[in-house]
Amino acid sequence: MQKANADVCTPVAKPTKYVVKRGDHIAEILRIFKLEPVFGNGGTLEQLLKQNNIPNENSIAEKTELTLPFTCEQQTNGWRILDRGEDRLITGDKLEQKKSKGVDQTSLPGSKDRALEILEGDKASDPLAESTGTDVPNEEMSEALRYRMICDGEWTGTECVTRYSSLYALGGAWYSRYDGTDATTGGEGTLLSKMKPEFGFGWHNYWFENFRTNLGISHQYNEIHPEVRERPIVQDKKLLTSLFIDARFETGPFGFTFGISQAERLFYRFLRENIVLFEDGGVIVNAVPIMIYRGAISYMFYQAGKYRFDAEVGFANLQATSTGAYNVKEGSAADISITVQHDRVKTYLFGTLKYEQSQQDTDILIQRAKEIGVKFGYAWKLKDW
Repeated sequence: MQKANADVCTPVAKPTKYVVKRGDHIAEILRIFKLEPVFGNGGTLEQLLKQNNIPNENSIAEKTELTLPFTCEQQTNGWRILDRGEDRLITGDKLEQKKSKGVDQTSLPGSKDRALEILEGDKASDPLAESTGTDVPNEEMSEALRYRMICDGEWTGTECVTRYSSLYALGGAWYSRYDGTDATTGGEGTLLSKMKPEFGFGWHNYWFENFRTNLGISHQYNEIHPEVRERPIVQDKKLLTSLFIDARFETGPFGFTFGISQAERLFYRFLRENIVLFEDGGVIVNAVPIMIYRGAISYMFYQAGKYRFDAEVGFANLQATSTGAYNVKEGSAADISITVQHDRVKTYLFGTLKYEQSQQDTDILIQRAKEIGVKFGYAWKLKDW
């Protein structure tokens, strides 16, 4: 836990409480008051839950009085404090004084209810009890606090969740359509996939304000729909593996992502170079590893409480490669997606609806693909670092 002064620590004289307001996030509250690390065994979140006899961190209601896990009086410097006798209320408001070496508190006349009325009405003023300390300029407030963002790491800041990692598991389902043109005959044809289930896992790491890296692996199970085969398809069932890493930087409501992935993509080799008519045997399916470079821009178009919604547009370069049967040429892809995230303090959930179009040709096939799918993820926050 960070202390206000590493050399001096005067034990707290009485419990210091905070009144939960509408839209407050418990991890954000702890970080505002520099009570870190938040997550992990021995973190301030566990201390707060134990100290207040709260079994579930997601059930903290509005107007709940939380005793914060301060250990030193110096940690309360710089914040408005209302002294109620046997305890005191601390607000999230900084004092205007620039420098002071102590804690100056004045008893608040009246009942506890009166103190709550003052806090709820935002009427706390200088004549009331106040602690003193060093003010923090508004310029140093994080984007996370300015935009009232949830502390799930997707939107980070100096006063919000920054230095921690999380592990996540994901699952989803996709539909694909492959339109091909025979490079020799010019004939056209279409193949449709069955629903392709996806599963995978990954690691989010939050390095500093508004910067996140993502490393993961996923698998998709592909099978062509039997009603559109017309002729037998050899090796029609494929397990596609994708290994990916990307970095995301956010400023204001905008986010910028760049990523690299090694992904298996499907190409259809039609026997005797007769792609469309499926004569003399049918189609052979090849899963070819392709290196992909992708850039994207996102915009957070809605945020309320512990939910946020983002729209993203991405563009990708599909690198050329070769197989034993043919050469794969360089291609391109574009995608659009909408993502919703829901924070649950120690964990968070996310879901994405995505549509993608791509074209990547071979020596014998001009192939265009369209995919639409949805995926969901569940993440566990690890210890601060």
